[in-house]
Amino acid sequence: PLAQQWEEGFAHLQVFQQREGHCFVPQSFKTNDGYKLGTWVSHQRALSDSMSAERRQRLAQLGFVWDPFAQQWEEGFAHLQVFQQREGHCRVLRNFKTNDGYRLGSWVSTQRATSDSISAERRQRLDQLGFVWDMRDIKPKTR
Repeated sequence: PLAQQWEEGFAHLQVFQQREGHCFVPQSFKTNDGYKLGTWVSHQRALSDSMSAERRQRLAQLGFVWDPFAQQWEEGFAHLQVFQQREGHCRVLRNFKTNDGYRLGSWVSTQRATSDSISAERRQRLDQLGFVWDMRDIKPKTR
């Protein structure tokens, strides 16, 4: 029965991935038929260390998100990279949203607010883009 339950969850995840293009399932997500897919996904993350290699591989082939917080950070960083390439800077205002509705300004504000606890690797990646840690440090251009 447990194997059948796992296969049922995996089948729902496959449908979700095909429809949405990713496996980043919100914790509270339920399918149209009421299946608690978000709960199933969270359970897989919690059991990742004891999961069989075959199941881990099947999930990985779908693009399963093992660490949603790292995934969210990478999504924000990718949006910042696009912004920097287009605008030539990383001076993102707090309320700025990208064309696809991503709240890049909020993500940037969070990085600034948590600058003391951000990992050295993430700080270095942001610095390499020319990240502005404090908007007050920007000097107005003179004519």
